[in-house]
Amino acid sequence: MSATPHAKKAKVKKAKKISFSLSEREGEKLRIYALEHGISRPVAAKRLVREALKQYHPAANDKEPQNQLGLFDILQVDIFNNTSKIID
Repeated sequence: MSATPHAKKAKVKKAKKISFSLSEREGEKLRIYALEHGISRPVAAKRLVREALKQYHPAANDKEPQNQLGLFDILQVDIFNNTSKIID
């Protein structure tokens, strides 16, 4: 008798499915964009959304969550004992 070791299967992350509708004019623009780039309309839509999210991402990192207490913020004290928060 030989015991066969069970190999662990890699977990596959499921993609989020999102559906949206476009106006006729926007659908035509998407079709033209896809033709110019030699890709299908779903791939073109995914590419456009991905590019828009890349541009949004840096702006999203600048916002500090409201539930943070600011315990680790760097405070600067001047000679008059006034404090100010240092922002990098």
